[in-house]
Amino acid sequence: MSSSSSSKRSSDDPSATATKKSKTTSANLNRYSGWTVPSQHYEIPAIDVHNVTPEQFYKDYIQPRRPVVIKGLPDDLSNLSSWNNLPHLDKAAGHQTVMVERRSDTADGYGQGNEVSMTFSHFLKLLQNGDEMHYLTTQDVPSNADGRPDILPPLMKALSHDFPLRPRLMGKLIPQNMNLWMGNANARIGSSSGLHHDYHDNLYVVLAGRKRFRLFSPRDAEYLYTRGRLLSVHPNGRINYVGEETTAHGADLGAYAAAVAATRQRKAEERLYEAERGVEEGRAGAMEELEEAEEELERAMEALIDAEVDEDDDEEEEAEEDEACDGVNGCRLVDKTVKNPNNFSKVPVEMLEDVTKFQQEYPDLQKTTMAYCDINPGEMLYLPASWFHEVTSYSGEKGAHHIALNYWCVTWSFVCQCLHIFDDFSGKDYIHLIKSVHLAHHSPSGFILRMERISILHTKMIFGRMIIKTDSVQVKRRSK
Repeated sequence: MSSSSSSKRSSDDPSATATKKSKTTSANLNRYSGWTVPSQHYEIPAIDVHNVTPEQFYKDYIQPRRPVVIKGLPDDLSNLSSWNNLPHLDKAAGHQTVMVERRSDTADGYGQGNEVSMTFSHFLKLLQNGDEMHYLTTQDVPSNADGRPDILPPLMKALSHDFPLRPRLMGKLIPQNMNLWMGNANARIGSSSGLHHDYHDNLYVVLAGRKRFRLFSPRDAEYLYTRGRLLSVHPNGRINYVGEETTAHGADLGAYAAAVAATRQRKAEERLYEAERGVEEGRAGAMEELEEAEEELERAMEALIDAEVDEDDDEEEEAEEDEACDGVNGCRLVDKTVKNPNNFSKVPVEMLEDVTKFQQEYPDLQKTTMAYCDINPGEMLYLPASWFHEVTSYSGEKGAHHIALNYWCVTWSFVCQCLHIFDDFSGKDYIHLIKSVHLAHHSPSGFILRMERISILHTKMIFGRMIIKTDSVQVKRRSK
């Protein structure tokens, strides 16, 4: 909230924010075209996990960007029931060091970036003693000396024998990161995550306690007072903030431009080669075609040089970041907790239920349409990327803790939308690519997505939190 001791409006001042947002959204329209909440206080429907196939799930929910509650756990997640036994978790991973969010009062929400380090065993003891001030959330994921990241933080690696790396239900999604969420909260009041959105599709699996989700579609992004200054919302829901502009599939604009420029150069070289052959063979109009081909190649090379200069600048920045990395534990590139991240809302959670207050201080909230759902033990929520959500966690009625596992995933469309720039990448090659993808299991070099189709271009492309090199087609995740 704004400071009463200063005549200046702070960046948190709602009226100042509203002014900024009106200017931003007037110049950059929200183009989200996915599913939206049909009515106020809409309850998200539920389906039975045993009555849906991966193909149908993709068609009905993933593709249209529609949240859904899933009753029951699939067979490949059945081992997760053992996580209700804290001694089991302690034995498997108690020695791991974890970062735990800490709040100063039970009335405060989480999601502020206030973390402390402790062993997982110590955290479990806090839970057993009824502590409500600490919450285990996302963990930093280190990369090795080669820059290759793990898909699992060390804690989750230690527990990985209990769950699959990709549930069969999420057949068309590529695992990005997985985390364990644990804490204590009053069974009546609960504890809040704060209102925010994520950058990847989420399968949220509740194992103990209860979770209440309040949801807003990306269509409402400009009315939710995000900490980052909203720039645009892509048709698929991808949200861009000032200083973090990407393509619809999360690609860094400079890297994408470099890939397009490289393809343009290759096509110009092929055109020039054909024109030279035409001149040699005495074809009619070959000289004119040769001149045009030479001009096109020159333009293409200039575009590529410009793009590569931008890429060199990016690589220098990355090198500086790498120099600051911990040489022992690796560079933490994924899900690094930061203070006041762009994707969090400034709206206090209590405002979401107090119409009088938010009409006065956050008037744009009146333009939103909220949905909700309750997720109980043995149930799951599929939540598409960029859907805003506030999660209130409740311990069980008998004093049990609240425990959940989540999978953050990337849809195939995020990858495939970029591959269209390679026009030699035929439909047959595309099918081969999909069939040839395999998930390398845990190895010293990390959990890596590999593809066999190697010979397209030696071009780096950045997809939001991933870097894909078509030479080795290695995935490197980047922090939000």
